[in-house]
Amino acid sequence: WISEAAHFCPGIPIILVGLKKDLRDDTVTTEELRKNGLKPTPKSFGDALAHKIGAYRYLECSSLTGEGVKDVFETGSAASLLEPKDKAERCCAIL
Repeated sequence: WISEAAHFCPGIPIILVGLKKDLRDDTVTTEELRKNGLKPTPKSFGDALAHKIGAYRYLECSSLTGEGVKDVFETGSAASLLEPKDKAERCCAIL
C-alpha cells in the first residue's frame, strides 16, 4: 500500500504506527510466540522500516493501556500542517 500512497499522494507525510505495544511485555503472549519460534517485533524494526519507506515518524501505541495513543493523534495533526515535500507538483505557474 505504501507505493500506492506515494503514487497518488506524493509528498504527504507517512506515519508508521506499531499497535498493541502492551503485548510486547505480556508473558502469555511472549510465551505463545516463543512456542511458535517467534518473538515480539522490537521497536528497532519499526524504526528501520520507517526509515526504509521514508516515513515522517514511527510511533507505537496500545489501545488497551492508552500508552502512546495521544502521541499518534498529535503527530498526525502536526504532520498535516507540514508543507508537501515537492511543491512543484502542487503549484500552478502562469507565465
